Amino acid sequence: MAGLQVPERRWDELERRGLIRRFVKGGTIYMPDEPAVELYLIKEGRVALNLLSSEGRTLTVRAVKNGELFGHAALLSDGAYDTFAQALRPTTVAAIRRDELEALMAERPALALALMDDLGRHSQALSRRLETVAFKSVPARLAALLLELAQPGRGGEPATTGRWTHQELADMINAYRETTTKVLNQFRAAQLIDVDRKGVRLLDVTRLREVAQH
Repeated sequence: MAGLQVPERRWDELERRGLIRRFVKGGTIYMPDEPAVELYLIKEGRVALNLLSSEGRTLTVRAVKNGELFGHAALLSDGAYDTFAQALRPTTVAAIRRDELEALMAERPALALALMDDLGRHSQALSRRLETVAFKSVPARLAALLLELAQPGRGGEPATTGRWTHQELADMINAYRETTTKVLNQFRAAQLIDVDRKGVRLLDVTRLREVAQH
């Protein structure tokens, strides 16, 4: 396997082969059941992968940020998108067509393995989100989400989620915004988190993990 190592910036070749597209906040990138003809790499911005319930409520099964891929169905033969992708911020993507992907994967086995690995991680993330939403309480769902979104702090600072609206957090745990705000306030009162301009700071990761189990 020594010859199959992928450089640190493993998606550089995808970016070079992709067509640059820009979407305004709220812009739709693709809809469910559309033929999956492109894989997307986020250059700047943030994208929500959503499901719609029969009542018309939105469940964000994954939020994708800079440097990450979405539209993984393009890696599958005759695939179709199973979510709708919507820009949460003004967003720039590199869109790589399926024929380009097939050529790249044939030329570069290391890239093909990396893409298949990313597809597996994407599928696992969606399964975990759906399982959490189906079987856990709102506080457990929110604690699990904050742990998932958190990025390590610098210089001993607490981990932080980055900036999200209460509605975006609510959509990712299948809860109402008012309920999500109430639970966030409970977490703050219990000194599990704090909220500032950088987002939600995780003050007590151990206790949040305990809450996430219930």
